[in-house]
Parts: sequence; C-alpha cells; structure tokens
Amino acid sequence: MRRKKDIPRLVWFILPAVVGLIHYFRPSYNNYSIYKGVFYHLIAQTNLYSLYPNEYFDSNHYGPFFGLIVMPFAALPDYIGLVLWTTFHAFVLYKAFKTLPLKDANLWIVLMICIVDLNTSSHNVQVNPSIGALIILSWYFVKEEKDFWAPLFVMIGTFVKLYGIVGLVFWLFSKHKFKYIYSSAFWAIILFVLPMLISSPTFVLQSYADWYHSLIEKNLSNQTGSQGIGSYQDVSMMGLFRRVGGLNLSNATFIIPGLVLQLAPLLRNNYYNNIIFQLRYLATLLIFVVIFSSSSESSTYIVAVSGVAIWFITQDYPIKRWVWALFGAVLIFTSLSASDLFPSHIRHLFIIYSIKAFPCCILWFGCIYQLLTDKHSLTDKKWIFQD
Repeated sequence: MRRKKDIPRLVWFILPAVVGLIHYFRPSYNNYSIYKGVFYHLIAQTNLYSLYPNEYFDSNHYGPFFGLIVMPFAALPDYIGLVLWTTFHAFVLYKAFKTLPLKDANLWIVLMICIVDLNTSSHNVQVNPSIGALIILSWYFVKEEKDFWAPLFVMIGTFVKLYGIVGLVFWLFSKHKFKYIYSSAFWAIILFVLPMLISSPTFVLQSYADWYHSLIEKNLSNQTGSQGIGSYQDVSMMGLFRRVGGLNLSNATFIIPGLVLQLAPLLRNNYYNNIIFQLRYLATLLIFVVIFSSSSESSTYIVAVSGVAIWFITQDYPIKRWVWALFGAVLIFTSLSASDLFPSHIRHLFIIYSIKAFPCCILWFGCIYQLLTDKHSLTDKKWIFQD
C-alpha cells in the first residue's frame, strides 16, 4: 500500500529529470542557456538584457538577483545542471504543496492535477513551478505567523520575475502587520544588494534600470506578436480578446477591473481567519497573475493550474456539476491541450489565439464569486484537511 502511495511522488520527480536529459541530448535548452547567461554576464559586467546570438537566441528578462539563483547550476556541466534545474523547480513546488494543510490523499490529487503542466514547464526548462511555489510559501509563512520570513518569498519572486509581488496581499491576513512591513523592507534591501557581491554596485544599479526597459519592450512585443496575429506569449485574458475578438485594447482595460475583482473578496475581513477562504483566495491569486499577464505562455500555466488544483480540493462534497464542468474544461483545454493528445497544429492554435487561457479565466470568475458569496463553513469539509 505504501508503494502505491509513493507513485505520484515518484512520477512528480522522475518526469522533470527525464525531460532534462532529453533536452540535453537533443540538444534544445535555449532557456537554460539564457539563465546561465544571467550569472556569467553579471560577473563579467556585460549588459544582462542585450542579445548574445553566439550564446543563445532571444534575450533575458529576469532580474539581476536571478544570477545568484542559477549560479550553482551554471557551475556544473550541462548534462548535470540541466537535470538538477528541472528537478529543483519540481522539488520547490512539491515542498510548497506540502505546506498546504491537506490529507495525503488530497495532496496526491493536487500533484496529479498539476503533473501535465509541470511536464510542459519542464520541457521549456522554465522557472515557473518555483514562481507558483513562492506565492504559496508567502501565504504559508503568514498563516504560521512567521512574519519575518514570509516577505522573503515575496521578494525572491519579485526580484526574479515580478509575479511574486502579489504575495504582499497576504499582509492583510497577518497578525503581526508592523513586523511584516519592516521585514519586507529588510529583505528587499538584502536581495537588491546581494548581486553586487559578485558584480559591482554601479553595474547592478544600471542592470535594474535596464531590466525595467526590457520589460516595457517585452510587454509591447507580447501584445503585437512578430507576425501581427500573436506570438507564443500573451496567452492571457487580454490576448484572448485581442486575438480571437480582434479588439485592440490596452492591458489596463483588463487589469484594472480584474484587480478590483481580485481585491473585492478582501472586504469580507470577518473571514480572514477561515482556512477555506484563505486557500481559495490563494487559488485566485495564482490564477490571476497568469491570466492578467501579457508575458504568460503555455509553460506559465503550471502557476495557474496550481491555483485550480487548490480551488478544486476545497469544494463541497459532493462536488457540484458546475465545478466539475469548469475543472474538466481546464484539464482538457488548458493542461492537456499542450500535450501530444492534441495534434501539433491544434496545440499551436490554442496558444497563438490564447484559447488555452479561456477555461482558467472562467474558473477565476467562478472562484471570485464563491469568495464573495459563500459562508466558507468548515463543518462539511473535514475530509479535506489534516487532523
């Protein structure tokens, strides 16, 4: 029986390792070359955001601090570093899921819901599993009243890929709000300065300015696409309207009302201590950062689907039909649409027309509705949580 219970865990770790080896032997790991480049260009003090066609195609869009994260992997031969890289991010997300107060059976359900998108992210040698994990951990440490450490995960996510900044909203759940504020300032200063230890203060300061300009350019490129129809990015709510609906609307047209809806459930402050409310809010936040980002691509959806899994596991039992319908749509049209179950030309259309985002968008609205209307009773959900 124990061996059967270990199967989801084994699949979770073996799959990224195998994917890492596959991409080494092809070879096809351009993203990993970009990541290593952040470290090498940081210590060489050459522009982190310039094009280096002799090293990789495309350009870097991660912050200077990211060079420190990739440093231990960059020092290894690629056949080792690449496997450890894909496995590392699977491990970080697994540890984040382990912090959720779920019974083992429900944790395994979460893992299996996310396994396809973990595989998609691993094939792209992406950091996205860790980005989702950092948001979860920023919630967990607030819940555990470890308010000195909670902002560390927010700041790591912010200084790597900006997404993590959404974790600051968990300050509202904190019982030690002033401690959280000064801890946030402390970790922001530490992470801002740390890259200077392997580079120089002047270069790192310039790199932060360069990072800002690269993100502005990337955002514009993601919206227009190289062929005027769409690229493999902007797989978002905005991209869906732009590419399917033909509506050339700015990101702000979607993000501002989306942010209002995302923050609206926080008006129900009498539920702040309720674990169902907290988990569902965490779920919406994980979905929000993906569907409202023009930088979202297929491999980013491990973050959103992690939110979907958390939302699904908190539902009333028996699970309602509309919940099954939304959940099934995400599994088929968001997760499995990136797999070989769909012909390559269909997968291509789902991405460049941002159709992959549609089920997550609808589910996000459903979750917001629950947060605004449900009483979040724990009495009928004892089967979910650890004793």
